[in-house]
Amino acid sequence: MPDLAVLLAALAVLLALARCFGWVFTRAGQPAVLGEITCGLVVGLALQAGPGLPGGVDTTLDALAQLGLILFLFGVGARLAPSMPAARITAAFVPALGATVVPIVLGALLAVWLATRHAPAGVAPFVLFAAAAMAVTAFPVLARILAERRMLDDDRGRCALTAAALTDATAWAALAVVASVHSGVQAWALLGAFPFLLGLLILGRPWFGRTMDRVSGPTAVATMVALACSGAAMTDAIGLHAAIGAFLVGVAAGRPASRHDPVALITPLASLLVPLYFVLIGRKVDLGELDGALVTETLAIIAVAVVAKGGGAYLGARLAGQPPHPAAVFATLMNTRGVTELVFLGIGLGLGVIDSAFYTAMVAMALVTTAMTGPLLNHFERNKVNRDA
Repeated sequence: MPDLAVLLAALAVLLALARCFGWVFTRAGQPAVLGEITCGLVVGLALQAGPGLPGGVDTTLDALAQLGLILFLFGVGARLAPSMPAARITAAFVPALGATVVPIVLGALLAVWLATRHAPAGVAPFVLFAAAAMAVTAFPVLARILAERRMLDDDRGRCALTAAALTDATAWAALAVVASVHSGVQAWALLGAFPFLLGLLILGRPWFGRTMDRVSGPTAVATMVALACSGAAMTDAIGLHAAIGAFLVGVAAGRPASRHDPVALITPLASLLVPLYFVLIGRKVDLGELDGALVTETLAIIAVAVVAKGGGAYLGARLAGQPPHPAAVFATLMNTRGVTELVFLGIGLGLGVIDSAFYTAMVAMALVTTAMTGPLLNHFERNKVNRDA
């Protein structure tokens, strides 16, 4: 069969399966991404048992998945930008500090123990990456949960979104450091960062929003896609990961007000392709590596992740003056890892700073912490209703 026919058939099957699995998990009260990752696990096991896909088809599917990732992170950056005005940052700073510092410190301590088995590029980049990964909060999943529960416009929702924006900005900055050090970025290559940063400043100016107001919808979509790809290409050429550039361009383009919302423009195309990325992430999870030692390490990672993120967020919220119940809700929301954690891990695996066994353990942690969010929020809401009654 010609490679084009195989590619189109594989694309149709994978996208359909991803949507089916996502729908099933959504009906069960869980985020669709959990279903997409599960789909990837099933597809990976099926391909391992069979002949697999031709090399050219696999490469093209990966390229489409990477485009989905670039557009997805552009949208995340654009959605994140309005959540970081000065007043909100001030109000959310102490809660965000607790939700960032405690996971980083405990994650680093755990990583020192794990480095003897899972640090292919050396202890320092592994510890820095693992610590940053522990601090991640899934901004897109969090926004979706808050929207579904009509919490976007109350104080708890605004505080959680801004705190998530601050913690994720810190984590992505750490990832950029890891990528630059591990990739051996040369001094001359960093010169390429100056026009890139200048471009970000230009995109963040009000006139950019006014300019976008004058173009048609299709032109605006093409412009946003081109900007996302250009930013990704620039950071990839510098020696950083392409996703970092797409994310930063999204933050810059999302700041000026415009009738063409970058999130609304990019979301349909990103929603089409990004499930393919999560399916391919699931394929990289090697369940054959689950020996007794890795199971123990996975349980330790989950325990530290929940205690560090939830406990740190709760402590920060209480220090900021929040009562116990809102602080507990805030801690539960901040413990949501979801898609952002999975993207983060995929980049770390691609950079070679973590091995596939640690990747598998961290994916399990991301799925468990994301699945916990809905039931815990329901539990706290029931307790509040019972106390008020």
